[in-house]
Amino acid sequence: MQVLDFCFLRGRYQGTPFQQNTVIDVIKEWERYANITFRKVDTQTATIRITFKASDGSWSALGTDCKKEEWFRKNEATMNLGWILQGQANAKENKGVILHEFGHALGLDHEHQSPARGGKITLNRDG
Repeated sequence: MQVLDFCFLRGRYQGTPFQQNTVIDVIKEWERYANITFRKVDTQTATIRITFKASDGSWSALGTDCKKEEWFRKNEATMNLGWILQGQANAKENKGVILHEFGHALGLDHEHQSPARGGKITLNRDG
């Protein structure tokens, strides 16, 4: 079982209690299907460092890229969840965004970016 530490970076974009608690609840879904456990830590040196800057959208470092100090300094976000909004009407979208970005953190890329496909995807719009 792999344990991955995560934290919410302190400061202006640390998110609301609602945003943080939503992340904590939703990532348990990954633990059901992957041999992974997420552990919240209070240190700024966690493997996954999360912010909630709305103007930066939602993104995540891919897999172990978050450990590359030439890409991410120890006090910088490796994931941003800028699309997590409060309210029951947003629950399904919030869950999708969180699962999607944590999938990237686990090393999953978009299917059209697979090296096996040469970075291209062909859609059968008639099928």
